[in-house]
Amino acid sequence: MSKHILRMASLGTLVIVFLPVQFSRPAAANAARTANTVYLFVEVEAKVYRKNVRISSENPSERRWYFSNVIVQPMDVPTYSLIKQKIMPYFSRNVMDPFEARGFGLDYGEQDVRLNGESSYANYETREKAEEQRNKELEYRKGQSGNIYSFELVFGPAKGEESSKPKLIYRDKEQPNYGDAK
Repeated sequence: MSKHILRMASLGTLVIVFLPVQFSRPAAANAARTANTVYLFVEVEAKVYRKNVRISSENPSERRWYFSNVIVQPMDVPTYSLIKQKIMPYFSRNVMDPFEARGFGLDYGEQDVRLNGESSYANYETREKAEEQRNKELEYRKGQSGNIYSFELVFGPAKGEESSKPKLIYRDKEQPNYGDAK
């Protein structure tokens, strides 16, 4: 009988020792994989006008929003520095500069660039949640008197509008629409 108890105790000890190891490894691997992947989109509010033409009732400025696609947040820059270090240089080089080269002005500042729109989230755990919030922000902006454009946010080698692909997705009939993006 003591051999039977000793065998059961040994088996119980093995189960207690190896069972947690077997189940904890995949969970830890999953947590490590998803902990660093977060998603976001960018909203830029801008004022658009004809260069060298005084803004007036005959030549009003256009209120415009640009919404990026949903992207995986780059890990090389902290969230609090992302707008200044990555988003604004990309937007200026690949959306604003080509647009202004066609004779129009596009003004925006750091305060006009928002991660995830009016949401209080800095980023989202899934692409689906970020897409859902982006769609809510787009619907909200449709009631704010302005035209809405989409643009592709692609970090790495970018080639102006060829990379950013600005496109009108909502036209407010009360607003002028200057220099419709290609």
